[in-house]
Amino acid sequence: MRCQRVVLTLVFAGFSGAASAQPAPCDPKSLRDVAETARFNIIAAVDGAEALDAWRTVFDSGGAVGWAVTEYNVDARSTFVFAFERSALRVYRAGAFGVTADAAMDGCIDQSIAPEAVIPWHNVREIEAGNWVLWFKLREPVVITSDRGRRKKVNELKAYFHGGPGGDLTYYYNLEYEGHIPFWNIEVYKVNNLRGIAVGPNDYQRRLQFVIASVVDTGRRIALTRKGRGAGW
Repeated sequence: MRCQRVVLTLVFAGFSGAASAQPAPCDPKSLRDVAETARFNIIAAVDGAEALDAWRTVFDSGGAVGWAVTEYNVDARSTFVFAFERSALRVYRAGAFGVTADAAMDGCIDQSIAPEAVIPWHNVREIEAGNWVLWFKLREPVVITSDRGRRKKVNELKAYFHGGPGGDLTYYYNLEYEGHIPFWNIEVYKVNNLRGIAVGPNDYQRRLQFVIASVVDTGRRIALTRKGRGAGW
């Protein structure tokens, strides 16, 4: 009988230990400022080491770094939320969080809200940094529906991350000589073919690419590519 009691005590202690090993629930109050730092330092191009620490702290606390994006391959007129976790990228409709997506920015995502897609990082084969967007190129396609009801099966995400700096607008034109005005002693030209070319903030895309890859792909299995600075995406 004594032996049986000892066994039961050990079994009970084992279950107690398993219960105590359960991770604490994600706490948005403690992660709100950390998640903000994770985004802000990339946007403002300050203290990259602090940005990396912030992302890792959110992950270590069971949270996710949320970011509002425009996903052009699904619906350019809708907003989505990309929630970055250590194991996967979760894609949500912004409308799933209510009038605003602010609740998704606090480092914790309400588990009762279903994502449109869950993309494990092993399903991402490449992240490409462009001038205006990041491409997440997938091994297997996913189906995503927007708040406007647009539903598409895509094998890559083409995402513009909100909050970043604007691009540079450069004007080009041709001058045609019109003549000389003797009274003012000036030459007169006519401007033809005036056009403006906007070049996106590609350094911002590269900062995003670097930080995301550093924290989710420690094994360096995801290819990282970059487009040259120019007028394209």
